[in-house]
Amino acid sequence: MAVPPPTAFRPTARNLDTALRYHAALELLAECWREDLEIVEVGSGAGGVTEFLKHPVTGVDPAFGRTTERATRWLEQRVGSATALPLPDASVDAVLCLETLEHLQAGDRETALVEMVRVLRPGGRLIVTFPAGPEAERLDRWLNERFRACHGREHPWAAEHLRAGLPDSRELAGALARAAGPLAAVHVTGHLPAWAFRVLHGLYTIGFGSPWTTMVGLRTPLAARALFAILRRARRGPAYRAVLVLDKPHAAGGRPGDARGVQVFRRPRRQG
Repeated sequence: MAVPPPTAFRPTARNLDTALRYHAALELLAECWREDLEIVEVGSGAGGVTEFLKHPVTGVDPAFGRTTERATRWLEQRVGSATALPLPDASVDAVLCLETLEHLQAGDRETALVEMVRVLRPGGRLIVTFPAGPEAERLDRWLNERFRACHGREHPWAAEHLRAGLPDSRELAGALARAAGPLAAVHVTGHLPAWAFRVLHGLYTIGFGSPWTTMVGLRTPLAARALFAILRRARRGPAYRAVLVLDKPHAAGGRPGDARGVQVFRRPRRQG
């Protein structure tokens, strides 16, 4: 019987969005889990996946000091850039990169993906997430406008997304397939339907219904755990973020007819 990853999710009003995306990534990582799995997270901050996974992880980030309150003993910090990872070729079994590519200049995103493929061992898995497409832009605009109306200022990351422009999931999936070679298949799915995004950020980011939502207990850890249980299973409708999954081929070569490329489909999710 396969041993599952040693995860621990304790969602709160402050970390629910983060918990949802790491839960999705760890479901995908569980499909290839081993107790000796060597993992690197690109753009981890001081905690990253180790806020929810009790397993050694190497984190690469240019500025760990911005998130020191999230530091854990499981993350080994290495200062570095996504476009020049401070790791040898084929040195890790899994690469995670969650909600980082949208913060890079458009011209640097493909370079970062090439670097992630470089450090991944043959047979390893790469999992990348980022907000993408017209639906994500609409949702960022909705969040920024509602946040500004309620709080008198722009929402930090939603406003940044709108100014810089969001990645294109098909474009980056194609770049990832090229980087990994003709035998590679990149699977593209969505995560967090629009309705779930509005519920999550309407309640906990914008503060709709406050102070009544606080008075009736909707901002308590118990309520956050209940919402986490519902939203982590949400599937229907256009999604806010794209999820790219690459299993790096063992063979470096391949004939032209072997090319697999980009596959857009709904991956089955483990229930639990």
